[in-house]
Amino acid sequence: MQRGWAMTLWEHVIPFGDSSRTLPLAASIAVTLLLGGNLARAVHWLACFGVGVVVIIAGKLAFDMGGWCLPALDFFSISGHAMQTTAIYPLLFTMIGSGLGEHVARWGFYLGLMASLFIATALVAGNYHTLSETVAGATVGAAVVCSYFYWRPSLRPEHLSLLVVLSLNVVLFVDIHDVVHPTKAAIWQGVARWLGASDQYSRRIHIDPETGVRQILMRHGQPL
Repeated sequence: MQRGWAMTLWEHVIPFGDSSRTLPLAASIAVTLLLGGNLARAVHWLACFGVGVVVIIAGKLAFDMGGWCLPALDFFSISGHAMQTTAIYPLLFTMIGSGLGEHVARWGFYLGLMASLFIATALVAGNYHTLSETVAGATVGAAVVCSYFYWRPSLRPEHLSLLVVLSLNVVLFVDIHDVVHPTKAAIWQGVARWLGASDQYSRRIHIDPETGVRQILMRHGQPL
């Protein structure tokens, strides 16, 4: 009963790291920076986040199309959820907290870090990713957000209010799942045609019902 409750909890947490929410949040940060007169910061953010996304896509393609993995480390498919949440939430909460002063902005960073850590825990505990896959994704996200370590946000109240409104709307109402995932599928199909691949590798994390031991099942031949 307790394990079933935990799995239900993780299922509710995971969507906050999905691209259907994180990409609009990343865009909200960029829009707020742009309207706040921080064009260079907006471009810097989009460039760094974009590089992080490219790294994740490259890592996933390497496994899906070529079977590249490190079974000894339980590393198969790098976690995009971990990358995006680690890159976005610390910066987002830092910017929101900056409206109440530098001290609150610092605590906003820690709060964002804890949020991303909680989602990372959900990824592992909910059997969406292995620990090594989650750590790899979080490391890429940390590299993105680290470039903002010494930045002291100086946005005006109206722009911070806009960021809060945009973020709340994204979390509560925006869901671009029907756009993001078909786009990803189209990219995978295009790369497969370019590589001449007709099927792909996949892996599934499975808990043996009898022993309770976590098993990783990898297979090749799944149609694209």
